[in-house]
Amino acid sequence: MIKIFLVLILLISTTFAFEDVYFLPKDSKKVQKDMEKHISNAKESIDIAMYNLSYRKLVDLLNNASKRGVKVKIYYYKKKADLDERIETVKVLDKLHTKLAIIDKKIVIFGSANWTDETFKDNYEVLYISDRDELVKQFNDFYKTIKRDR
Repeated sequence: MIKIFLVLILLISTTFAFEDVYFLPKDSKKVQKDMEKHISNAKESIDIAMYNLSYRKLVDLLNNASKRGVKVKIYYYKKKADLDERIETVKVLDKLHTKLAIIDKKIVIFGSANWTDETFKDNYEVLYISDRDELVKQFNDFYKTIKRDR
């Protein structure tokens, strides 16, 4: 009986997982809206690894999240954003090509896109947002491997 119950819980939890793929610039407005929603709804943490993060609206939302008490940490190679002093920024050792955000250790946003004006207006990019448990775990593990600058 317990095995059946556990299987049902597993099926239900995976049934409600979401996975969305966005192709830019066609889906720019939709992905921006979804990214804004996830950042605005963050309760505990936002972990980011990004070569270039300068898109004003998302930077403002990260600053607001930090002011709300959300722990925001950003690994970067080039820092181009004006970030709230409560946001922990870490310069990485080697060039960072990863474009990744993890919201509350439960939702991942990743793909080819840096978060810049050009990305959402002109570039051909792909972004993916998911809360699928095994994928989120892999990205959380990967995030821990990023090295700091000396």
